[in-house]
Order: sequence, then structure tokens, then C-alpha cells
Amino acid sequence: MMWNKNVLERPTLPLSGDSRYLTPLWVSANVERPCQSDSTQSVTIGSEVQADSLYHQEIQYKIRTVLKLLSFREQHVLVQFWSPRFDGKHLLLTTIDQPFGVGVANEQLCIYRKDSEQNVFRLNTDHEEVENVNPPVRAFMRGLPEWTCDLTNYNKKDFPLLDSAIRCNLHGYLALPVFDSTKRLCVGVLELLMSSDLNDFAYEVEHIHQKLKIRNLTSPQVFDGPALNVFNERRKNELDEIYGILKVVCDTHNLPLAQTWMVSPSASFCAHEKVLKNCCSSFNTRCFRKVCMSTAIPFYVQDLSTWPFMQASKECHLEMSRGVAGRALSSRGSCFCGDVTRLDEEEYPLVHNARMSRLTSCFAIFLHCVEGSNDYVLEFFLKDSRRVLNIIQTLKHIVKAPSGFELGDGSSIEVVNPPMDLSVNKTNTSDSELIMTDNSDPDYANVTDHRPSTDDSLEEISDNFTVTYLP
Repeated sequence: MMWNKNVLERPTLPLSGDSRYLTPLWVSANVERPCQSDSTQSVTIGSEVQADSLYHQEIQYKIRTVLKLLSFREQHVLVQFWSPRFDGKHLLLTTIDQPFGVGVANEQLCIYRKDSEQNVFRLNTDHEEVENVNPPVRAFMRGLPEWTCDLTNYNKKDFPLLDSAIRCNLHGYLALPVFDSTKRLCVGVLELLMSSDLNDFAYEVEHIHQKLKIRNLTSPQVFDGPALNVFNERRKNELDEIYGILKVVCDTHNLPLAQTWMVSPSASFCAHEKVLKNCCSSFNTRCFRKVCMSTAIPFYVQDLSTWPFMQASKECHLEMSRGVAGRALSSRGSCFCGDVTRLDEEEYPLVHNARMSRLTSCFAIFLHCVEGSNDYVLEFFLKDSRRVLNIIQTLKHIVKAPSGFELGDGSSIEVVNPPMDLSVNKTNTSDSELIMTDNSDPDYANVTDHRPSTDDSLEEISDNFTVTYLP
């Protein structure tokens, strides 16, 4: 079984740019260019799918042109579009007569494409729990992506074409819902299968999103932040108030950068060890079954040289209890590090970015919104670590009960220290607990560290704190 030469259009190979090293798609031939008409028939079913034939022709044309713009990291790749169609009173999801593309026109991809066309799935229009159907149906009904680094992570009941995919040497998998940017309706699902078992699909997700935008379509993005889409006025006001807090603190104490972290929301579904689980938007296996934190919500940049670090923070998920912000969230209190550039990458994945932006001292504190029951962490980078006490006092002055926010427990501040060189630091306090007491502020009295420190930044704050070692 092989492709009919009239079915696929040969790709145009780029002569320059990074795309030269990637694989473009052989795309299914265009049947007809859609008629230009404003006449559409809106049918309200499930997620209000536009069922008018002219509208579907327009979508098909757009998807086909997008496929011609895509390029991938390997040749053995199949991308096909699943579209909703009526069959009498039933709404079905099918890839029959829909645009598709392949990196290489070989027999294995041809077989899987034919098998896909023989499977048509009925969409559940009652919004009941989506079970025992294929990933494109779940992606369409939920409006969320589904992916796995290896198809063997699926149960056959969750992936009916599993046997066919394995026989065709397909492992990496991604199903992306596609939306009409103007109508905000799901118009179908782009399904991507490849032979590689990738640990992440960040490149593919972002690449497809960027190309869909050209045709006024959209899809979920990598590292979609917790507040990229603010749908209610209360949440918007909440975020505006947080921005105001960051601005006042930074302006008052001349801080280069402040940003906000919160637990990453469930933004995709990932198959792992035969189980489908909610995942964040990193599309990376390292985040699977972990509570991650992300930042894309209010930030304040006073020193523009720190802008690259802020951008890197938006594209990185922190595991809760890691780094300064993570520890502040897990303890619902506050945390300080005199020099984050001396932390290891496992503890703080942004360590290299911090070095490039020359950011060292960092203080983070938990913030709870009473009305919305949302939890945040405010992270401040300091030029002078001795300003920690002043920052806390400013925050206490701003964040009062009438504001609708509550600061985390400030009675104990955890100090994160870099790994110690035991060959140099041979003290008898290895099991000691470091306590820093601020004599002027009883509400924020203790700074607790479970390891001794030789960090110069701790010596600098000793002007404001009394340092005591407990046995």
C-alpha cells in the first residue's frame, strides 16, 4: 500500500533560516478553494460547532495552508486534521476528506492514515465524562491538548488505534484542539504522530500555534500562565491590586524586579504508565505528577537589564518546594536566599538566567486572596540583602485586612543556602538551626535555616538581625 502521487503536494524546501534543517510536510492536495461568502448557519451543539458546509470548507482551506508552513524535527511524522460533521442527528468527529501531511511518504504512514479514516467517533453532546474514546475526541470535547512521549503509555481503550500505531513505528503523540480566533469555537483537532519518543512537545505546540495565528486560528500555547485569560472582573481587580503591591515595594526600595508565582493550572492531559492525568502547560515529562508553579501574572520590572530573566521565568515551571518562591508557597510563609546564583540547577532551574542578569539576593513571601481563595507568592530581587526587613515592613503596611489579602506567616523566614564545600567549612554546627531575630519587629522575628551558612549576604543582614545558633 503506497500513496497516490496525485494525493500529496511536494513541499517547497527553504533555502535559508533554521527551517532548512527541519522536515516540511507533503500535504494532501487542495480539492477546491472555498467560496467567499458570509452566509453561515450556526448550530448550537456541545461547544456550538459551526456546521455550515461553506464554513467547513473555509476551515479546511486554512488548515491545509497551515500544514504547508509546518516543519518538524524528524521525517517519520504524520499530521492530520479531525473535523466535526453531522450524520443525521449525530455529530461525529472524522478525518475523512480532511487535510493531512506527512514528513516522508512511506508505507507505514500510509497505513496509519488509512486506518484513521476507517474510524469515525461520535461526539458526546451531553457533556458527560469522556471515556473510552480516542484522544482527538477528548481534546475536542475538553478544549485541552492531550499528549504522551510514548503511545505505549496508553491503554487500548483510551487509544483504539494503538496496535496500528505501534506497528507503524509511531510513538510520540500530540492532539491539539484548534479554535476560530474570532468565534472562540473549537473547529477541530490537529493530531500529530511521530516515531521519536520525545520528553517534551514544547517546540511542536508553539510552532503549530504560531502558524495557526497566520490564518486567524489558534491553539493552546506552551507555558500558558494562570492568568493569561482573565474572564471575570473580580480576578482582574485582584491581579491589578497585586501589581500595585509590587510597584510600591519596588519603587520604595529601588528593587530591580518583582514577579508573582502561583500553582500552574491543569492545561493538558498526559498519558503515563497507562493512566491519563491532568498536567500543566509545559508539555514536558519532568512536570508529570508534580505540583508546578508558573509566573505570567503581574510583574514589575524597574531595571530593564532583568527583562530577559523575567521572560525566562515565564517559560519555566518550578516544582513546589524548590527555589525561593517554591519554598515560600509550600510553607505558606516566607523565604530568603542571599545569592541564588550559587544554588544548583536542581534546586533552582533559573540559576543560569539569574547569573546572566546579575540577580543575586531574593526574598519571597506567600500571599492569600481572601475573597477569591487564590494563593500567590510575591518574589522580590534585591540589590542590597539588608533591605529584607524594610521590604517586610512595607508589605505589612500595604497588605492589611481591608485590602482583601493576607500575608503569609512572617514569624519565621526560611533561608536557602547554596551547597557547602565541607572540605573548607568544618564547623561543629552542622546539625544546628540558625535563628535570626529582629529585635525591632516581633511579628517577623525569626529566620530559620536548617544548615549553617558562610554566605556573605547573611552577614550583611546581621545589622538588622541578631543571629543565634541553637543546638
